[in-house]
Amino acid sequence: MSTLAVPTNVDTRMASGPLTSISNLSEPLVDKKGDTRKQLAMTGVVGVVVYIVASIISSVFIVLCNKEVFQHGFPFPLTMSWIAYVFTWLYYVAMKGSGAWVPQKDEATGKDKSLPMIENIKVALSSISSISFMNLCLLTNTVAIYQICKFATIPCTLGLHYFVFNKVTNWRVLASIVFILGGVGYSSFKGFEAGNLGVKGIIFALLAVVSTSLYRIWQETKQKEFKLGPVDFQATMAGWQAILGLGAAVVTEFIAAEQDNTVIDWLGNAFQEGLTPHMLATLAWMFGVCAAALTVNFTSFGLIGKTGPVAYAVVGHAKTIFTIILGIVMFPQQETPATIRADIVGCAIAFVGVVAYTHFEYCFKNNKPDWVEKNIPSLVSNKVAPAGNAAK
Repeated sequence: MSTLAVPTNVDTRMASGPLTSISNLSEPLVDKKGDTRKQLAMTGVVGVVVYIVASIISSVFIVLCNKEVFQHGFPFPLTMSWIAYVFTWLYYVAMKGSGAWVPQKDEATGKDKSLPMIENIKVALSSISSISFMNLCLLTNTVAIYQICKFATIPCTLGLHYFVFNKVTNWRVLASIVFILGGVGYSSFKGFEAGNLGVKGIIFALLAVVSTSLYRIWQETKQKEFKLGPVDFQATMAGWQAILGLGAAVVTEFIAAEQDNTVIDWLGNAFQEGLTPHMLATLAWMFGVCAAALTVNFTSFGLIGKTGPVAYAVVGHAKTIFTIILGIVMFPQQETPATIRADIVGCAIAFVGVVAYTHFEYCFKNNKPDWVEKNIPSLVSNKVAPAGNAAK
């Protein structure tokens, strides 16, 4: 869903939300000389800790909620995604109507800023594909394999940057990718060997990786191209996500095609059985998915604005560890001792690559000397800093 600005005073209209006023998160992701950063309502270490904890909990919670929804007899990931899209769209409608969020205005027309329709549809489709295939991946694979697929989006994104968008990087970034691919490959091979990863699971995983990578690229490039803040970017896309998501859900899960059980059948059974404890639990997990999706977005915006992208990436590593551990603990029936070992080893190898990638990619993008250039300058031909300063 994959993500800043900060107010000098607390906006009481957003007292119920996990972050500051949405209007303060509407600044475009474009550097402006002379602009002074606004301060977050919660300042200091306490504010950062709150964002970090909320970000980790919500990110882990949404994965587990989705898995619980599927385990409770609602195996319709595209419909679950559509429900979350509608929830998000209604949230923005309510925030705009109440005045808690004021969209950015176009200076020329005075109207609310938004993406052009064709661009909106493109980004919305990539978002729907990303979330839907990730949920299908989660439905057909273990939580650890699902998390491994998130690791795989990094090399896929680099590949798309190089072959489609003509962007290059350095050998240190590429070397870190070897570890990521090694971990992904090891865990996937062991899962396939143990029967936990089938052909359908592999197909969904590959489609999830490609669509997520494309969505992440467009998240960055389209915001900058059209000078939209992250909240406005999400809000302008929410309606299209709901419309297109409904179409995808109806075609695949409302009509009996590959599966006999459909959403219509599930609704019929639900009306017959009534509000049983099982049904109430399912609805509660569904609401958890919707609430967690919103919280993930807001905590991401706030954390990046308060600390920066590197700190956010480090927090992302913590999310990975917690997600894998809780996935094994909460859904042990999907694992064997061999696959648990493979998941731990594979994720550990990939994790090393992700940490290295975070460092090298940040240094490359910000034209700063990385660890190799500082400590082993002889291995670097195109140095950012002079040789005499590299070791500092």
